[in-house]
Amino acid sequence: MKKTLVILKREYLTRVRTKAFVIGTLLTPFLLGVLTILPGFLATRGGGQRHITVLDQSGDPELFDVLKNRLSGSSAEASGGEDQKIRLTRFSLSHVVVPPDQAIDKAYKEPYRDEAVKDSEKAYLVLPAGVLDDARPEYYAKNPSDFSISNVEHSISDAIVARRLVRANVPPEKVAGYLKSVDIKTGKATPEGETEESGLPGVIVAFVMLFFIYITILMYGITVMRGVIEEKSSRIVEVIASSVKPTQMMMGKLVGIGLVGLTQYAIWVGSAAVITAFGASMVASRGLTMPKLPMSLLIYFVIFFLLGYFLYATLYAMVGAMVSTEEEAQQAQMPVTMLIVVPMLLFGMVMNNPSSGLSVGLSMVPFFAPTLMMMRISLVNPPMWQVLTSIGGMVVAILAAVWLAARIYRVGILMYGKRPSIAELGRWLRYT
Repeated sequence: MKKTLVILKREYLTRVRTKAFVIGTLLTPFLLGVLTILPGFLATRGGGQRHITVLDQSGDPELFDVLKNRLSGSSAEASGGEDQKIRLTRFSLSHVVVPPDQAIDKAYKEPYRDEAVKDSEKAYLVLPAGVLDDARPEYYAKNPSDFSISNVEHSISDAIVARRLVRANVPPEKVAGYLKSVDIKTGKATPEGETEESGLPGVIVAFVMLFFIYITILMYGITVMRGVIEEKSSRIVEVIASSVKPTQMMMGKLVGIGLVGLTQYAIWVGSAAVITAFGASMVASRGLTMPKLPMSLLIYFVIFFLLGYFLYATLYAMVGAMVSTEEEAQQAQMPVTMLIVVPMLLFGMVMNNPSSGLSVGLSMVPFFAPTLMMMRISLVNPPMWQVLTSIGGMVVAILAAVWLAARIYRVGILMYGKRPSIAELGRWLRYT
């Protein structure tokens, strides 16, 4: 046990003192803060000016005025609260009336097309004859993928519907009420009752936790593998193996590097608390609320990280013992890496229906549980028996992986040259 602790201490201190660890640990929360705060800051700076020339052949004398009022209202300022405003793209419209008996062809469009090509802030909108029936409006700009176009589309749609209602003898004073959008109140059902909560924050939390577990398990698992390869290449392992059992060496390496990951997580959690305090107002200005993370969720996060780390790090250590070079490791590690990548491919399916039989079954698979069960916990808080079954399955898988890896590790760390075949691995497993 004492020798294992010595190896553990060496693995831990060697890595936390490196510049790469310090830079990576500090840079990650900084980038996370930038990605959290910067969009809200930029939204408050405004989206610029767009000038739209409206070629109006609708024959309705009031359609342009209704469109202008609605587009101006959508782009003036979107409120994120009583004291918080987001300045969006500002639109200015000019009106060109086209007689109904003339086609809006090249003669009408060409001057405005030339302006739009030269200036990305200019565009032109065609309201053809019959637009109040079934004719489609046309919008042309140099950059048709501009996000501000959604405001134009909604405003045009509202203006046309409003004029249709007036033409159908609906009183003008009631038109605004008919066109008023409906805001749906969303909440989460819990055993204690309902809580008012938007679904988007929960999805964001689930994705962030899935991403961090995925990245750290992959990163530290590969770190274990490379550490084994480096020791084999430098022949240090031959000296260590003369005084330490291979199993003790492997466990010291696994636990030491795992503690490096926990140290990094602790720093990130503290940084996230600070970022949350400064970013809450930015998130609120975009119509969202910061999700309240229960302590149980953070505990589960640590548990599933540790279980996932020990499972995959053991497999990566086994791969490192089997190979002698980084080139061989790139091929040999592929099956293990694919087991980590597969849950990321299933993210969308599990997120859409986290309580389905398939989602529950996949979250019980030990190799998928660290990410998929953690995501289900953050979304729907599954029954305790499912969580405990998932944890129990991972513990059994870890014990089996340690048993398998220990037998390969004790022989493989002293083997050099050609990568062993399946038959040779079988002989290693039979060694006592």
